[in-house]
Amino acid sequence: MSARLPINLMLVEDERIVAFDLKRQLQTFGYHVESVVASGEQAISEVARNKPDLVLMDIHLEGGMDGIEAATAIRAQHQVPVIFLTAYAEDDTLRRALDSRPFGYLIKPCEGRELHATIQMALARREDEVAIEQSEQRLKLALDAASLGVLEWCPLSNRMKGDVYLGMLFGNRPQPLDEPWEAFIERVAEADRERVTNALTAKLPGNEAISVEFQLAGNAPPSRRMEAHAKAYGADGAVQRVVGILQDVTQRHLDEAMLRQSSVVFRTTAEAIVITDAKHQIVAANTAFSRITGYQETEVLGLDPDILLRVSPPYDQYEDSFKDGGEGFWQGEVRCHRSDGSTFPAWQSVSVVHDTNGKLTHFVTAFSDVTAIYDAQQQLRHLAHHDPLTGLPNRILFDERFQYAIEHAIRNEQRCVLLFLDLDGFKVINDTLGHAVGDDMLRIVGDRLKSVMRSSDTIARLGGDEFVILAGSFNPDYAARLANKILDQLRIPIPLSGDMLSVTGSIGIAVYPDNGADSQQLMRAADMAMYTAKAEGRDRYHFYAEDMSERARQRMDIEQGLRRALANDGLVVHYQPRVDLATRRFVGVEALVRWQHPERGIISPANFIGIAEECGIIEQLGRWVLNRACREMLDGVLGKPAGEIFHVAVNVSARQFLGVDFVATVRSVLSETGFPPSALELEITESTLQATERSLSILNALNELGVAVSIDDFGTGYSSLSVLRDLPIQRIKIDRSFIVNLPASQNQRAVVEAIVALSKAMSMQITVEGIEHADQATILQELGCHEGQGYLFARPLPIVELCKLLGSGLDSEQS
Repeated sequence: MSARLPINLMLVEDERIVAFDLKRQLQTFGYHVESVVASGEQAISEVARNKPDLVLMDIHLEGGMDGIEAATAIRAQHQVPVIFLTAYAEDDTLRRALDSRPFGYLIKPCEGRELHATIQMALARREDEVAIEQSEQRLKLALDAASLGVLEWCPLSNRMKGDVYLGMLFGNRPQPLDEPWEAFIERVAEADRERVTNALTAKLPGNEAISVEFQLAGNAPPSRRMEAHAKAYGADGAVQRVVGILQDVTQRHLDEAMLRQSSVVFRTTAEAIVITDAKHQIVAANTAFSRITGYQETEVLGLDPDILLRVSPPYDQYEDSFKDGGEGFWQGEVRCHRSDGSTFPAWQSVSVVHDTNGKLTHFVTAFSDVTAIYDAQQQLRHLAHHDPLTGLPNRILFDERFQYAIEHAIRNEQRCVLLFLDLDGFKVINDTLGHAVGDDMLRIVGDRLKSVMRSSDTIARLGGDEFVILAGSFNPDYAARLANKILDQLRIPIPLSGDMLSVTGSIGIAVYPDNGADSQQLMRAADMAMYTAKAEGRDRYHFYAEDMSERARQRMDIEQGLRRALANDGLVVHYQPRVDLATRRFVGVEALVRWQHPERGIISPANFIGIAEECGIIEQLGRWVLNRACREMLDGVLGKPAGEIFHVAVNVSARQFLGVDFVATVRSVLSETGFPPSALELEITESTLQATERSLSILNALNELGVAVSIDDFGTGYSSLSVLRDLPIQRIKIDRSFIVNLPASQNQRAVVEAIVALSKAMSMQITVEGIEHADQATILQELGCHEGQGYLFARPLPIVELCKLLGSGLDSEQS
């Protein structure tokens, strides 16, 4: 028995004489002693550096590490075999040495040939271990390459075991699987458990391998599928172990499903698909091909589709796309012929298919009949240039005609006129009665406008409720006559939503070249003139004048400044007290917003509320006022004696009131500020109540919240007693226009008496606005009015001055 020579050994011995003698003996047997060290620490370091074939290790050594500890580290880190040479054989020492898995244990002194034999056997054992390790490594690499996991089930121990890869398959954990059968089968989908159990626990029928596929438990997509190949081993017909391999076949299933889906797509898609070989001979065609061309698949196999369908342009005009360096794809419009000879336009895409070596093997051609698209293009062109709601030209077509009209006017030294129309009051109708009613009104308005136009005139809808009219060969009289015709048509009531609805219009007129040298300048001039018509009372027209540009700039300055004021807290709230006319005691206030402009000082809301409505920031402004009033008046309200309610009234615009989140906004402000709902009163106008159903739901929600609602400027707008009867309104406010001439005017006295009678019949309170004289207050009290406000009692005041006034009360003149 002799292992390979030379053999490199390392001695670990702390007695030099013993080490020298042992080295000499080993050399006589032909061994090469590479190094001799005296401590465990030196042994570990030397093994890492020289990699000896075997280590002879004493147990008791110099330093803090003994031979057993050193042997354990060497075995774990470098797989170098260790033989112990020691004078100690106590049970404890033997037990510790055994734990390090040595390749031999000799008691010193030992005979030389015994040592030689032990070394030879240790080296032979190590060679076998290396061979086994290499074999296992090859097997592991092969299993990894095939993505296979090894499984073994032992019925006697009822345990399922597997290698590292199997563990990862079942739980993404890089460690071997070793668990009871019950734990293993729980990993299998419930529907497959019985089948897997029967397959892996069967008796030994014919000693044949079995194959079973199953799905893993869990809902995370994609569902994972496994395939097991196993064989049972045992004796006397009893299974002792089942060994096999397991493979994740999820991707295979997905690929197969994809192939099936591709097949379904090929057969059922609405687009014709033809597959040809490299010689352009048809090998497959789908159902859509037959439907579009009239040829059945069995008729066309082996034919060239370009020749069959007489395709134009033919393949040779784009074949460069498929040569080396080409894109390998082409698409474009072609002309084809059906089996009956009729032609049709088609949009065709051609792609190439290469094999694994890059050789072209097939062409895939897909095309669709685009006849319907051609037929629809005319309609699309119409839709692209016309408003879908009214059928009138849209901005695109109008701009084209506008430019042509200007060019015509330049060539013929003529003028042309532009009318810019905006409907008055349309937004209220749209917001209150709904967009469907608003759309119906716009259609009717569009038809009426067309009825008063000349055939040479162009009318277009720009969007919303804005229309423009372009007239050539202009003279001022025609522009005025046309504007009046338009306004007359708009004034005619429109039957909609079970009622007769009326709108008016504001028209701005601009003339080329007097008011602008191009379409943009003229459009801007007509727009300014339209806003001037609105500012002068609406339901009228106005020609552009030079000073309108300055007014438009001022309006823009107000809009932008108001946005900045909201963002930078540049607004303030003033409060006008409300007085009990009988006791002349303060019973509430009305919150009125003011803009504290850095240059112009305090600005009245009359100068910016309308612009806030137009530019869409009224809701943000309204929320700010509501929040500020509740915060500033909280102490004053809470400071009143128990049972005495001091109302704080806040004006609410129609747009704000009818917003989808208005009630939520009120609730949020009350919650944020801690303001009592019973002390808050919201003032709305009569026009807000036109959308009865929407208003009723909001009013009921506010009523449930405990917030009172009053009608501001009562009698000046749209009023319906049936509507008022059904709504939870707590107060009406008589507008100052009904009392300005009291007590002299008997007509005004009669109106007030009627409103008082109405309020009593509907159990509503009354507040009169604009009281400036003591005799007005006296007669209003005699007529039965409860509260009043006006300059007689106090002007709107900042919060600081209001607190002083509330603390001091009214003086004798005011009372």
